[in-house]
Formats: sequence, structure tokens, C-alpha cells
Amino acid sequence: MNNNTNNTFNNSDSCSCSYIKDTIIKIDRLQKDVVSDAAFCVSCETSLYNSANNTIPVRLTYCGGTVLEAVVGMNGDTTTYFRVESVRCGQYATLRLLSVEGTGEDAVVTGTNYTITVDLDCIGAIQCFEPTTVEVCMASTAA
Repeated sequence: MNNNTNNTFNNSDSCSCSYIKDTIIKIDRLQKDVVSDAAFCVSCETSLYNSANNTIPVRLTYCGGTVLEAVVGMNGDTTTYFRVESVRCGQYATLRLLSVEGTGEDAVVTGTNYTITVDLDCIGAIQCFEPTTVEVCMASTAA
């Protein structure tokens, strides 16, 4: 996972702004559509991947500035990387927890069997990373 692309969208003026929610909804749609696009720049608001990739990994930050972190399974490992699985009522996002092994170009992103649901009204920033392919189970999160 390349951290050189630092596309963070911050909602520092007000947590009631819908820009971050709209961006997460768009990522959800793009991942479901697997849109092919030749865009070279990494951005949260454009189709970032070709038909070989199905995931735009994201990191979310609460309005107070704390990065969203979730426990992966019962062993206590945590992650701050997620795949948007679905958005309900335009407000609640189900996120697949992603495991990241390695760094930079050698990073391997794996989808876990665990999800978390977050209230998008509580999210103040989103950071998007280069698209990748993650095995996903669509049956449990289909809208």
C-alpha cells in the first residue's frame, strides 16, 4: 500500500457536512461497479482502478481527530484500514476490516472476515489509498 498518496479530505468546519458521507457512498458504488478508468491520480472522488482491482482502501478519522481503529478477531490485533462494503440510509457504513502485511510497494492487503458499522455523522476525515484487489464475500453485505 503506497502511503505517498496522501488524499485526506477533512471536514474541520462541521461534522454535519455531507461531503465525507457522499465520498464514502461514491466509493461504495465504484467498488460495486468496478468501473474501469485510466485515471492516473489517486483520489477519493474518482474511479481509481481498472477491472483487476475492486477495493479502495480507506482510513477514517473521527471529528475529534482520532483515527478509527477496530479489533480484528479475538486475538487483539487492530487495523486502521477498511474497505467500504455498504452504506445504509445514507448515514451508516459497513466497513470490512483489512489486514496489511509489509510496507510500500511490497504491502499485501487482505480482507478479513470481520466488519464494523460506523455512523458517518461522526467521521471528520477520510484518506484513500491506491486501489487493490481484495477477496470479498458479497453475500453478507449486499444492499
